Amino acid sequence: MIQWKRAMIAMMLAAALAATTACAAAPASNESTSETAGVSSASSTAQSTGEQESVSESASASESTQTANIGFFTAETLDGEAVDETIFSGHTLTVVNVWATFCGWCVDEMPILSALNDEYAEKGVQVVGIVNDTIAADGSEDPEQVALAKDIVAQGNATYTQLKLSDDLIQLGFASLPAVPATFFFDGNGNLVGQGFLGAKNESQWRETFDTYLKMAEEQMGESAA
Repeated sequence: MIQWKRAMIAMMLAAALAATTACAAAPASNESTSETAGVSSASSTAQSTGEQESVSESASASESTQTANIGFFTAETLDGEAVDETIFSGHTLTVVNVWATFCGWCVDEMPILSALNDEYAEKGVQVVGIVNDTIAADGSEDPEQVALAKDIVAQGNATYTQLKLSDDLIQLGFASLPAVPATFFFDGNGNLVGQGFLGAKNESQWRETFDTYLKMAEEQMGESAA
């Protein structure tokens, strides 16, 4: 029953994505993490034209997206601290940003997300990162990848919580996204808020996104409490 529910949530997370500028789900070669790896042709077009889906369009499209609760899960931070679904409690909005060590776009926006995490904390917003390439081909944790992720986080001045993949997060679909960065939004009860998206944003776009989804989360939690 739990696995069926997680499969349904994973499908809903995948369906709730809108694409902008992102890296492919795996690097095409051993490229430096300071460079954009595996950029898809569609993403390259969006990059060259400067076109991105507006937050208002994303929010509008999300109205038809069924609300899903992430349910029970366990994971660990990059430093080995235990985390579970209560990470959402006490926050109106949690911005979950999924990234990978090979993705230059992911690294570039870390300082922005870190600054906004601090700025919006008093409004009940937190950012949580999930690095989705810390698992080796045999399913075990890759210590070299974990070490690399830690180095990238330090270089990107990302002071917000960073999670490693766990069995639960894999079952929820965070390891099988079509591209990174991918961002999802959850309210204080662990319910999905609106429509997630694939791709990076600049500071002004992120700020607009935080404001829009915070309002949506407040309305959603107000409705659930009524």
